[in-house]
Amino acid sequence: MSSVCIQKAAALAALALCQVFVFSSESHAQGFQASGYNEWSGFVPAVVEPVRAGPLVDLAFQDLKQDGPWSRSAELRLSQAERRQFELLDGAQWLEALKQLKQDRPDLNRRDERGRTPLSIAARAGELELVKEMLRQGADTDMVGAGGLTALGASSFAGHELVVRELLRKDARVDVPMSSGQYPIHLACASGQLNIVRLLMAAGADWRLPNRQGRHAVEEAAYFGQQQVLALLQERGADLAALDQYRLNAVHAAAIGEQPQTVAWLRARGVVVPSVFSQLLIDQLSEGGVRTP
Repeated sequence: MSSVCIQKAAALAALALCQVFVFSSESHAQGFQASGYNEWSGFVPAVVEPVRAGPLVDLAFQDLKQDGPWSRSAELRLSQAERRQFELLDGAQWLEALKQLKQDRPDLNRRDERGRTPLSIAARAGELELVKEMLRQGADTDMVGAGGLTALGASSFAGHELVVRELLRKDARVDVPMSSGQYPIHLACASGQLNIVRLLMAAGADWRLPNRQGRHAVEEAAYFGQQQVLALLQERGADLAALDQYRLNAVHAAAIGEQPQTVAWLRARGVVVPSVFSQLLIDQLSEGGVRTP
C-alpha cells in the first residue's frame, strides 16, 4: 500500500474517533444535566443543611453588629420615649414632637433602624424650634443620621439657613464628611444655596476638600451647573481652574454633569480643558445641539 493511502486511512480513522468522542461527551453532559450533577460534583460533597431548632435570637449577635440601616439592633434598644419621638417626627407632628421632647427628654443620640437621629430629621425639615430644643438637651451636632447626613449637611443641602446658623452657633463642625463622602459645602454648592455657602466659608469650610469622587467644591458646583455659586466661590478666593487629585478641573466636572452652559461659562473665564477625555465629552455635548467653545 502506498504512503498516500496509509495517510488517508489514518486521517479517516482519526476523524471517526473524534466523532465518537464528541458524541460521548454530549451524552455525558446531557446525563449530568438530567441528573442534577455538574462538573464540580465529584469534588464537592453534597451538604445537607441541618434542621433548624428555631429562629436565631437577634440579640445574641448584638455585640458583633454596628448600628445602621442594615441592623435592627438599634431599634431593639430604643426606649418607649425614644420610639415615640421618632414616630412623631416621621408623622411631621412637629409641635407634638417638641412637647414630648420637653416632657420625656428621650436620648437624642440614638439612631433608629434606618440610621437616623432625631436632630438630623428635624434639621432636614427646617424645624428651628425643635433643633434648638434638641441642642439644649445635648444632641450631638456632628452625628451622622438621616440619609447618611449630619444635621449641618442635611440643612445645608435643603437650604434651611436659620437652622444652619443655629448649628454653627453651637459649634457644628464644617469638616465632618457625610456617609457619601460629601462635606456640607459640597451639598450647599450642589443645591445652589448661596447664603449657606457664605455661612460655611465664613465658618472655615475648605472648598478644596475632595469628596468620594475626588471633586472639590468648585467642581461640585460645576457638575450641577450652579454658575452663581461658582461666581461666589471665585469672589471668596476659590480658584476656578484648581485641579483635583486626578488632575481634572471644573470644566471636566461640568462636562461629566452634562452642563454645556457651565462649560462655556468656565471657558470664557479662562479655565482650560484638562484632558483629551474632557474634550471628547465637550464634543459630545456640542453634537447634542449646544455649542461650547
